[in-house]
Amino acid sequence: MTNAPPMEFFEKVWRASFLRARRPVEGVLLDESAARDITEDVFDRLLSRFPRKPPESEFTSEALELAADEARARVAAARRDAKDPQRHHDPSDRRYDRNLDLDLLQDHDGKHGFREPEWTKLDPLLRPFGFQVLARKGIKSHNAEDVFVDTFAELARPKSSGKQAPIETIRVFEEIIPLFTRMLQFRAIDWRRRQSTLKNQPNVQHSYEELTEAEDHAMQFEDPGAGPAATVGDLTFDEIYKQCEECLDEFEWELVFTIYVAQTATMGEIIDDPAVLPKLGLTPKDSTSKRRRVLNDHLEPALQKLAKCLKS
Repeated sequence: MTNAPPMEFFEKVWRASFLRARRPVEGVLLDESAARDITEDVFDRLLSRFPRKPPESEFTSEALELAADEARARVAAARRDAKDPQRHHDPSDRRYDRNLDLDLLQDHDGKHGFREPEWTKLDPLLRPFGFQVLARKGIKSHNAEDVFVDTFAELARPKSSGKQAPIETIRVFEEIIPLFTRMLQFRAIDWRRRQSTLKNQPNVQHSYEELTEAEDHAMQFEDPGAGPAATVGDLTFDEIYKQCEECLDEFEWELVFTIYVAQTATMGEIIDDPAVLPKLGLTPKDSTSKRRRVLNDHLEPALQKLAKCLKS
């Protein structure tokens, strides 16, 4: 699509995948050799699936996701084999003292549920993170305690019959913090809506469980007081692509990826690329101003569709 040779694209994705494999989640750090092995394996698997040059956005999204998944799986296996929950933990991460044993936290039986003593250590570990989130939402004192306790209990509660509890959905302990803070944000928004006396306030007639579990009206909460960057800014490109893949066509993804993600070409370079002009319905004879206007006419709706998708 751009003047950059295909090899430059693969080099950029390889480097990004390597970095993702080294740090698949905040607090985890794999050594360079292991990250390199993972990245090479991911590339071998993906390139065997694409006999021709793949769509850049799709290839990048899958490479990053596979690298992170494989890295988490490798860390989990290493910790289990060594019986050391701290193995591959980033020594520079000082948010809490030590990792807990995720295998013990996830251990349960159908009759008694989760009963390991490790759970008594999890509450004090999560409290600083939880109450910081609640304070930002304006929830304090006994109200914050109520929301925290409800959310903590939800970690061990399956969403519905036959489904996993949230604690069972993670591979490494470090994932517990982003998981719990997301759950807490949803609970906090639900709590604030419940306090409203406005009868026409959206969702007040439903509980948190009804809103997130009932198939006929399941939805994700949106904080009306937060701008798009409050949540969208935390997403990686592969997460955005996975969530919104069907929202854009292949060419729109190509534009978004080239300009905003890989940044391998400027808008000026794109409208000078003879391979792109036909896709825009343009010819080299068209003026620069027309080419730029037509490119914007393609980009702006694509970005609007992404924004709408991420808010839904």
